[in-house]
Amino acid sequence: MAGQRSVAWPLSGVAIALVAYATLYPLSGWHWPDPQVFSWVLPKLGHEAATDLAGNILGYVPLGFILCLAHLRVARGALLAGLLTVLGCSALSYALELIQFAVPSRIPSMSDWVLNTLGSAWGVLAALTLQALGVVDAWARLVQRWFRSSSSWGPALLWVWPLGLLYPPPVPLGQGQVWPPLRLLWLEWTQDVSWQGWLLPDDPILIWSQTHAAWLGTPWRTVFESAVVGLGQWAPLCVVCALVAQRSWRLGLMAALVVAGMGVSTLSSALNYGPPQALTWLTLPSCLGLLLGALGGVVLLRCSRRLSAALGLVALGALVVLIHLAPTDPYQAANLAQWTQGRFIRFHGLARWVGLLWPYLAMVWLLAHLWRRRAELGAPTQVPTSGPDGGTGLE
Repeated sequence: MAGQRSVAWPLSGVAIALVAYATLYPLSGWHWPDPQVFSWVLPKLGHEAATDLAGNILGYVPLGFILCLAHLRVARGALLAGLLTVLGCSALSYALELIQFAVPSRIPSMSDWVLNTLGSAWGVLAALTLQALGVVDAWARLVQRWFRSSSSWGPALLWVWPLGLLYPPPVPLGQGQVWPPLRLLWLEWTQDVSWQGWLLPDDPILIWSQTHAAWLGTPWRTVFESAVVGLGQWAPLCVVCALVAQRSWRLGLMAALVVAGMGVSTLSSALNYGPPQALTWLTLPSCLGLLLGALGGVVLLRCSRRLSAALGLVALGALVVLIHLAPTDPYQAANLAQWTQGRFIRFHGLARWVGLLWPYLAMVWLLAHLWRRRAELGAPTQVPTSGPDGGTGLE
C-alpha cells in the first residue's frame, strides 16, 4: 500500500545497537585513550582465537543483510544499495574499533575491522540474491497485506519481542521491571557522592527481599503470577490486532507469537539453567496465565484496530504496575552472569534491556497509532452510528 514503510529500517537500528553493545561491552572503566597508544591505523594482533574470528564475521552478516534490504526498499539500485551498506558497516566497525581504545577490557584490531567488513559483504550478497530471485518483492507484498499501517515500528516491535525473553524475567513473560536495574545503575554512578544516601537511603537488596512478601504469599502469589503471564502474552497480541485488520492474518500472527514466546522462554531456561530445567518456568500459574492470554487473543479477533490499541495500552500499563510488585532477586542476575552460554545468548545483556524497555516502547507506539487513526478517520462525529467501526468491526 502507498506510504508503507520498510520494517528493515528500525530492525537495522536494533542490529546496530546490538553490534555496538557487543563490541563495547562491559561499558565500564572508560578513560581518555593514551596518545602513545591511540593510533588511527588499527594494530594487527599477533594471535587471535578462531572463535573471535568467526564471531567477527557472523556478527555483521545480519546487519549487512537487513541494512541492504532497507536500501533496496527505498528503490535504490542493487549496486548502490550494496555499496552503501558495505561502506556504512565498514565505517561503523572502524569507529567502534577506535572507541575500544577508551575501554580497558577491549583491544582494537585491524583483523576485527576487516572481518566485520567481510561479514557485512556476505550479508549484502545474501540480500541481493534474494532480491534477484524476487523473494524481497514477494515478501513486501505479503507484509502490505498483513499490516495496514504506514508505520514500520509496529512490525519491528513484534520482531524484537521474543529477544527480550532470552534474559529470564522475574515472572515468565513479565517484561518491563526497569526500576531495580536503574536503581543499581544510579547507586554505581553515585557511589562516591556524599548525597547518595539522601537520594537512596535504603539498601536495594533489603528492599527486594522484603517488598510485598506478605501480599505475594499464598494464595495471592498464584493469582499474581497468572495475571502477569496473561498480560505479558496478551500485550503483543494487542499490537498484532492494532496492526492487522483481517481476522485470518490476525489468527496466524498471534499463534506465531504465542509459539515464539513459549519457545524462547524454554530456550532461555535451558541455556541459563541447563537442559533439565528447560520447562521449569511452565508452572501451574504460568499455564493459567497462558490460557488467559489465549482467551484474550480470541476476544481481540473481533475488536477493531483502535479498540485493540486501547486494550493494549491498558494491558501494558497493568503489566508494568504488576511486574514492579514482583520481588527481584539480585543474586539471580549475578549467577546468570557466570554462565558462558547465558552471556552469549543474551548478547552481553542487550536482551535484558530489550525486555525491560519493550513495554514502554510498545505503549509509545500504540499512543502514536491511536493518534494517527484519529487523524485518518476524522472527527468522531463522522463515524457511522451503525457500529463503533463503521460496521466492519476491524477498522
